[in-house]
Amino acid sequence: MLTRQQKTEQIEALRNKVAGANSLIAVDFRGMTVDNANALRAKLRAAGGKQIEYRVAKNTLLTIATRGTPHEPIARHLQGPTAIAIAFEEPSAMAKVLVAYAKENEKFRIKGGVVDGELVDPAGVAVLAQLPSKLELRGMLAGTLQSPLRNLAGTLQSLLGHLRNALEQRQQKLEAN
Repeated sequence: MLTRQQKTEQIEALRNKVAGANSLIAVDFRGMTVDNANALRAKLRAAGGKQIEYRVAKNTLLTIATRGTPHEPIARHLQGPTAIAIAFEEPSAMAKVLVAYAKENEKFRIKGGVVDGELVDPAGVAVLAQLPSKLELRGMLAGTLQSPLRNLAGTLQSLLGHLRNALEQRQQKLEAN
């Protein structure tokens, strides 16, 4: 049993984590072993480094910690044994790992979450997992922006080639006369 002081410290630590997060996903970890939980943590770390955390917290303490924050709606998903995944930057990377892990382990269940202040159900988390990461989106944007420039450069190069050919033909014609 935690003392009142320990609970206050945990609430403050959770509040600090939640304040910097852009998304939270609640999961039911019943039936998971410590090795399973550590394997999941390792996968989340591999996907997001220090930008993703996975921790088990008492529902009451988590409810109090999220009170007054954009993540307050997560309280609807806090029933029964709950672990929370916290993403500070890339919610889709976290969702991809959790959805894949839920497919591999039938005991692991996604309850729902809050992404950018919006409550999402397990289906919403699955949709989030299908979205490209920020890095992939940046690559798509760069390709989209680069494509017209590449086409313009190709067109200009072609025009210059035609102009060179015309000048060479004119030069040859003048030399022949």
